[in-house]
Amino acid sequence: MSQDVARTPAGPGGLLDRAAPLGRRLRTEAGGAGLLLAATLAALLWANSPWGSTYDAFWHTELALRVGGAELALDLQHWVNDGLMTFFFFVIGLEVKRELVLGELADRRRAAVPAAAALVGLVVPALVYAAFTLGDEAITAWGVVISTDTAFLLGVLALLGPACPPQLRVFLLALAIADDVGALTVIALFYTEDLALLPLAGAAVGFGLMLALRGLRVWRGPAYLVVGVGAWVGMYLSGVHPTLLGVAVALATPAYAPRRAEVADAASRTRAYLQSPSPEYADAARLSIARSVPVGERLQQLWRPWTSTVMVPLFAIANAGVPLGADSLRAAAASPVTLGVVAGLVVGKLLGILLGTGLAVRLRLGDLAPGIGGLYLAGGAALSGIGFTISLFIVDLALDDDDLADQARIGVLAASVLASVLGVALLRLAARRSPAADEQLELDPPVDPGRDHVRGPVDAPLTLVEYGDFECPFCGRATGAVDELRELLGDRFRYVFRHSPLTDVHPHAQLAAEAAEAAGAQGRFWQMHDRLFASQDRLTSTDLLDHAAALDLDLVRFARELGAGRYRRRVEQDAESGRASGVGGTPTFFVHGRRHTGPTDAATLAAALLDGAGRDGGPGTGDAADGGAPDGAPDGGRTGGLPPSRVPRAGSAVDDDIAQVLAGLPEPVQETPDRGGDHPRLDDDRLARLAQHGTRRAVARGDVLYRPGAPSYDLVVVLSGTVAVIGHVEGGPPVVRVHGARRFLGELDLLGGQPVTRTTVALSSGEVLLVPLPRLRALLAEDADLRELVLRAYLVRRAVRFELATDRAPAGRGEG
Repeated sequence: MSQDVARTPAGPGGLLDRAAPLGRRLRTEAGGAGLLLAATLAALLWANSPWGSTYDAFWHTELALRVGGAELALDLQHWVNDGLMTFFFFVIGLEVKRELVLGELADRRRAAVPAAAALVGLVVPALVYAAFTLGDEAITAWGVVISTDTAFLLGVLALLGPACPPQLRVFLLALAIADDVGALTVIALFYTEDLALLPLAGAAVGFGLMLALRGLRVWRGPAYLVVGVGAWVGMYLSGVHPTLLGVAVALATPAYAPRRAEVADAASRTRAYLQSPSPEYADAARLSIARSVPVGERLQQLWRPWTSTVMVPLFAIANAGVPLGADSLRAAAASPVTLGVVAGLVVGKLLGILLGTGLAVRLRLGDLAPGIGGLYLAGGAALSGIGFTISLFIVDLALDDDDLADQARIGVLAASVLASVLGVALLRLAARRSPAADEQLELDPPVDPGRDHVRGPVDAPLTLVEYGDFECPFCGRATGAVDELRELLGDRFRYVFRHSPLTDVHPHAQLAAEAAEAAGAQGRFWQMHDRLFASQDRLTSTDLLDHAAALDLDLVRFARELGAGRYRRRVEQDAESGRASGVGGTPTFFVHGRRHTGPTDAATLAAALLDGAGRDGGPGTGDAADGGAPDGAPDGGRTGGLPPSRVPRAGSAVDDDIAQVLAGLPEPVQETPDRGGDHPRLDDDRLARLAQHGTRRAVARGDVLYRPGAPSYDLVVVLSGTVAVIGHVEGGPPVVRVHGARRFLGELDLLGGQPVTRTTVALSSGEVLLVPLPRLRALLAEDADLRELVLRAYLVRRAVRFELATDRAPAGRGEG
């Protein structure tokens, strides 16, 4: 009985299940911006409705906290602005810290251009605003026009889609982060009231206690909450804006890549729990897994949903309710404050970012990413004039006069609308005017020996750049021409290879390119490059691991980095530079920085190189589409047509072992935790796509889905209930992994059509989806999203298997 999972969702139903897709959409960049816009409109409607008087009355309602004789009394608006927004600035600070240590701002040369653009983009708007308010008391509000609202900016970019190149988005995100650093510094230096040293010292002591707790490896949240509240009160009483405490704590939070030793410790403790399930081992495994995730990323994951869906929208409701009556609009139209805010954000931001970028590039501080032309840059600069959140925040700090504050808020709202319209118009115009691929001839960016893979002397006068695809047969043939050129031209010749995987037609190409980069990280790029082109019929995931083993690479590191997609962005950057350079297919060659047209044999390329020297100074799939089963082999969907069998209580040694394992498991059985992406949970959309190719089947406790000795097995997706995968090894206890709803089972041997060496058995009544191997291969060959999810999960499982083998822990062939 085949049913569509999309029509009959797996797992428990109800209101929460129906609301889950909405929650996921709200957590996206576009969803967060939409929620913020909705909150702003709600505030405006409330303030301008017949009940508008209740807006100010509500937000100015006093709420006091009393402890003994001490009291802290604030109105609701200031509890939001000074209290809840501390968490917003904490998340912003975590993003800043991560970008400074690991992200776009970590490479000082790459960070130089967006940093310079942000700096000049802070100064010029402030000067424009000052020109309108010179001699007026409202000049103190110059900080209103300096900041960009990152949430709104990213939301608009997400809605623009292809009209915004990916490299422009990366540039604007780095600029917005640098912009946030400047804005937070301005708040700290220029919007701090009279300083009270004793409360400030108390806040410093609280901050020090939080650092001490971290040093003592105290991980419990309540301890930090108590100390943090005390430090926040000290900051508030000192006159320093208390939200800056969030920034200070975030910048003191370590940012680092996952540490291998901590990941290994988590794996070890999880194995201990699997082999001897107990509450103590479960707690140790859970804590070790949590600690293996960098603390900054863990805190971002915890607080970002709250700030984007609750705190920032609440801030908008509390601050954007400006009366828009005829009198207030007339006053705003003639107000130097309103005009200064609009001019500063719309015109000043645009000019400042363009000027800062131009100066950084002209002074050779850094380079713009390929593909960011003048119109694209202008469009992004215009969108940076969406000030909103921090702009409204500084209005509250800078202006005590209610009328002036309302005029400034009207200016912020008007500027945000105008900047959005102008930015979108410029980006759409840039997209229409972008040159077609066949019109672009220059290599963009030029060869960089510090980043590019260069074969031959880095200062050789003859340069050939190839954009290639490891699965492309024409690229494979072109390697012969390159070898001839190296022999013919010797040390005068350098060859540069950049990735351009054509995933639509070559499903293995993306993962093969990432494998070359993973080998390069271990000093073996060119050796892997040569092996992949020499073995274009062996590019499945298993094959890539075989190539890595043949090159004597660290297999655990190689498999884990490949499974985690560590070098995906590196390959994407090459592909982006190819698109910016007009690459439309592979192989595409550039001779001395200009695209070569015509034959690509060695003689023609050599002539072009020598002539030019006189003038110029598939998401990889691994096994998905090529499973490796020989022609005539039995069909991969063995179990799909057979009813599940009962585990006998007596019989073979294997079945007795299974019975003993089932009898020894505690009730209720706990699901095995995901470790670094080895068992991702399928969402509704992916589950529905798989369901179209499979069959649903009810199972009861003890039903075997596959067992050792079978020639192959189906992909099993757990829809409800729990399923155990039991690995067997001579002389050791079985390894048991337990999986619940929306997890899929299997390992790389499934896609290779290899015999089964482990047992999968139902632990409780439920339902599974069985996808026969031929249908799975066909699906993965055409569905890049599923292909990437399955292959990367299988690679991480293989990395776990290698680690188990290294530790000599019991494991079956696969890790289920």
